[in-house]
Amino acid sequence: MHPVQTRFTLEATPAAVPAARQRISAEVRGWGVPLDEDLRWRLELVVSELVTNAVLHASGRLTTSIALDHDLLLVEIHDGSTTAPRPRTAGPCDETGRGLTLVAALCLFHGSELTAFGKRCWAVLPLRSHTGTTDATPGSDGLCDSARWTVAPAGAQLLARLFAPEEDTTPPRPTQQSEADLVG
Repeated sequence: MHPVQTRFTLEATPAAVPAARQRISAEVRGWGVPLDEDLRWRLELVVSELVTNAVLHASGRLTTSIALDHDLLLVEIHDGSTTAPRPRTAGPCDETGRGLTLVAALCLFHGSELTAFGKRCWAVLPLRSHTGTTDATPGSDGLCDSARWTVAPAGAQLLARLFAPEEDTTPPRPTQQSEADLVG
């Protein structure tokens, strides 16, 4: 399968969340990817969480993209904030604070890095899952087993180079955010 990618820009408003979710699902289906109910749900939830974080912690425009390469879906959100997202522990009554935990649970791996115009948050979802196995077996596609990966900062830099998209010619507007504003 040849790599394909779609990129679009939205304003960082609450309306961006369902718009990004619906557009990305439609694009992936348009590529002929068989989106079963589980994969569609995981993809839409990851998109929702990443876009919601960008809407809450940045302003201006968001560049959203989805790429398909080697049976992996790469979701990216570019925003103008230069503060990296941090997972936090949410209490049972908290209405926020679970997004990055959900992304980590649903994806093969995820991360964020600074760009020339803010930051890029990304997540990788496998098209296939082998829910019955925890180890890659000989001849199986080890990328899509049920194990989760943790990426150290040096690994994140390497992955950023490997998955680096073409530079967006229109940067999002920078925002002024304090670190306390970005918890969530």
